[in-house]
Amino acid sequence: MLKLSRRNWNNVLIFAVLVLMFVLYGIPQRLQQLSADEHRLVPEDSQLLMVALGELRLIQAGSVWRLQPAADKAVDAAKLAMAWQHTILTPVDVEHDSKSHVPVAQASVQLAGQTAPLIWLLYPSAEPGQYLLQQAGQSQFYLLTAAQAAQLFLIDSAE
Repeated sequence: MLKLSRRNWNNVLIFAVLVLMFVLYGIPQRLQQLSADEHRLVPEDSQLLMVALGELRLIQAGSVWRLQPAADKAVDAAKLAMAWQHTILTPVDVEHDSKSHVPVAQASVQLAGQTAPLIWLLYPSAEPGQYLLQQAGQSQFYLLTAAQAAQLFLIDSAE
């Protein structure tokens, strides 16, 4: 058997505990992040506080969602908040030509515990009836149908 001093055995034990912690905690967390192919507008573990859509603000007042100022068209604020919290996004590869478009809508999403909002940009797609969605500062694009774009960004689907 190895003849090590008490101090060296303590160092070996500390190193073994650190490796065990990494194996039991770090690796499963990393694998979960890599296998998570579900993309959302609002991360699942985050709490939505506000969505700014141009002049409109979707704000939670207690347990009730409200639009401020009140929208001209009949919009259910609770359904809009649910759409923002639970919409699952489909990643799509985009050619360089499509990235030069000007966004038709923008949304600023404020989450609890974060100082900077998430900025989502909506672009028209080359395919009719579809839109491209991109988070500001990211290169990944997501595909939205015209109905999803109209529901989330309160735009006319005829645009």
